[in-house]
Amino acid sequence: MSNSTFENRDGVPVTDVRTLRHGFGLRAATGVSLTGIRPIVGFGGTALLISYAGLNAWTALVALLAILLLVAAVFGTLASRWPVEGSVQGWARQLVGARGGFFTGWLYLCSYALFMASLAYFDVQRIFYLLGLSTPGVLLANVSAALIVLLATLVNFLPRAWGMALVVAAVVASFVGCIGYSVVLIAGHATRGIADVIGQSGSQSTGGWFTGSFLVALAWASAFAFRGFELPADMSEEIDDARRAVPRAMFTTLIVGGVLTIVSGLAIALVVPAAPAVTADLAGNPYAASVGTTIEAAMGTGAAKLMALLIVIATFAAVSVFQMAASRTVWTMARDRELPASAWLVQLSEPRRTPRNALIAVGVVGVVLPFVISNVKAAYILQGASVAPLMIAFLIPLLGRLTGRARNTWQSGPFSLGGWATPLAALAALALFGLGVNALWPREVLFGKGSSAWMPAILLVVIAVVGLAMMAWAFRENSVHVRNHGHVDRDLHERILLGHSGTCNVCHRGLAEGEEVFWNPEAHVTICVTCDEDVVV
Repeated sequence: MSNSTFENRDGVPVTDVRTLRHGFGLRAATGVSLTGIRPIVGFGGTALLISYAGLNAWTALVALLAILLLVAAVFGTLASRWPVEGSVQGWARQLVGARGGFFTGWLYLCSYALFMASLAYFDVQRIFYLLGLSTPGVLLANVSAALIVLLATLVNFLPRAWGMALVVAAVVASFVGCIGYSVVLIAGHATRGIADVIGQSGSQSTGGWFTGSFLVALAWASAFAFRGFELPADMSEEIDDARRAVPRAMFTTLIVGGVLTIVSGLAIALVVPAAPAVTADLAGNPYAASVGTTIEAAMGTGAAKLMALLIVIATFAAVSVFQMAASRTVWTMARDRELPASAWLVQLSEPRRTPRNALIAVGVVGVVLPFVISNVKAAYILQGASVAPLMIAFLIPLLGRLTGRARNTWQSGPFSLGGWATPLAALAALALFGLGVNALWPREVLFGKGSSAWMPAILLVVIAVVGLAMMAWAFRENSVHVRNHGHVDRDLHERILLGHSGTCNVCHRGLAEGEEVFWNPEAHVTICVTCDEDVVV
């Protein structure tokens, strides 16, 4: 009996959803997430924070980490109840409906596309610094950034062991860099005490903790720090015991990666030259110069170039895992028939069962985007513009979580916050809203003069308008083209069983990793190929 297709309650044929390859455990999921966060970026990013907002700017990292730990707590409850591929897109689909899920997924994808392009561009600056070359021109920088994105895409087509080797290399680079360099800098090269880097006003005329320069630092910290903690949730259907492993991986990543990033930032604040000097040195080659003005001045050229190499490794690996995560969101939206060419995008490669075509689509966009960068400020704009879409994508399922609780429709999974769930979700929603508005604020110091300062806000409007137009297309003709277009996904339970099954429900045989299985809608069981052919209902 074949069950490759069946009809849903609306009489529309629904293609049977096949499982992705399993095999990620808690440690692998945590490693992927740490790769995305890139704790070693604290060395490069904090020098820029200081140039914008003074020596206390590193404290913006502390504030941002506190907010994201709050968000992760609520996301842990969502991941525990709905361990589905695509994280925020899948959760929003269940909480606010299919259209809300589509718009969330669209914002999430656009955020990572902009962010990956800026990451590749800045990695090119570090590579040229590492090789002792002068700052590349616009065309050379764009071509080089596109090549980095292309190589990162190709990594995702290699056997999983190769990708995990890159993840291990990135995690080792971050640990070695953060711990080793922080100890050496603080112990042997600090030019000031801890009291000197707390409470110092920034370069803005209204410098202070909650206005002016501190908000500038928080805006830029939001653009580069701690992004990627949610990556385990993006891969939920590929993770063993995802209901428990995903929340633990998110928390572990934020705590470990957050501490390493903050310690790195503090080390830079204790040894960096005065903020005006940093500002002048960063004018031409920003991230590379941030290494030169701090590490090189304190420890010499060799140490500075080794740091640049470690950051290049960590950033390249981050681009690769971000592409992997984005491809999972594309795949799950295609699985729900919400994207053009869904039948092509949803296809999996054999025998590794990875979303090959979704990876290709994400890679093509990633290769093209660097060519919109015309100068350093344009790269800043892309990175800054990536913040608000991500904050909104995070905010939508949080709001749905609050309304679901208010309607008494919420049911907890293994990870639960109990009575703290509602107040924590409300606080997280308010904090994300504030981060989004702060990131969009037109600041000359971040994005340039005149209309350039408004570009992040303009890009958000463009992204939203295009997303709404695509949503209107996807849900045309009363949504008959979209899988389970009602408020609740009626195939969700079956999808979770299929995505996480390790045993055939008929013959009870343990299924080999990556083995093809089916959801039988008549028998309501996950079954292997043999039982799919033989079982009689």
